[in-house]
Amino acid sequence: MDALTEIPQAYWIAFAFLFGASVGSFLNVVIYRVPLGQSIVSPRSRCPRCEAAIPGWANVPLVSWLALGGRCRGCREPISPRYPLVEGLTGALFVGLLLTHGLGLRLFVDQALVAALVAVAFIDWDHQMIPDAITLPGIAIGLVCAVLLAPPVWPDALAGAVIVGGMMWALSAFYRWRTGQTGLGMGDVKLVAMLGAFLGLQPALGILVLGSLLGLAHGIVLIVARGGGRKTRIPFGPALALAGVLHVFDPSLVSRVLG
Repeated sequence: MDALTEIPQAYWIAFAFLFGASVGSFLNVVIYRVPLGQSIVSPRSRCPRCEAAIPGWANVPLVSWLALGGRCRGCREPISPRYPLVEGLTGALFVGLLLTHGLGLRLFVDQALVAALVAVAFIDWDHQMIPDAITLPGIAIGLVCAVLLAPPVWPDALAGAVIVGGMMWALSAFYRWRTGQTGLGMGDVKLVAMLGAFLGLQPALGILVLGSLLGLAHGIVLIVARGGGRKTRIPFGPALALAGVLHVFDPSLVSRVLG
């Protein structure tokens, strides 16, 4: 580790961004394929319109999209700017984690959580669903990390997953019983349980409150901008994901915001 600390910080920043952008490229595959029930391993990346396979040189994060002018090299149809957005966002987040947390094994845990939250936010925004393929392994990974790399210690991580997830489940069940409609999906319940497993009980409670406030503000903006009413469906995952990312960067932020 001493030898690693002698490497200039600029090199670490560049590596963190490139690593994050590469992870973001993989997240684009997850965001597109997982909601459709498709494999994230095969077939290789291809244009969703003409289905032409994308060669390696045309699949370099950020660079390829810019070099191709944001269009498929085969059919010349536009490629969504979301692809470089996710790559650049993930790269920037990984740099931020490096600068705020420094080198260490916990850095990789935080990067894994933030990457999962990025994928969850975009998937829920598009499809209003949060895949079990992300949250269930995430709960398990969070608990294992708590055993190996506390904090949080594993009892706190387990309490966070069970208690906060259980609270969300009870709230969802009560709303369904009272109204006969789904207010909170089970995807939201499992997402909160994953955050509890990674971060512990108290942070998960704070994230739930902060996420609710962010979700409320987001919902008001959408209803005003697009029209709608109290029954308008608003994805809760992006708000919870944002609150989780904010906590990872600054664990004291949630407590300061809440008073």
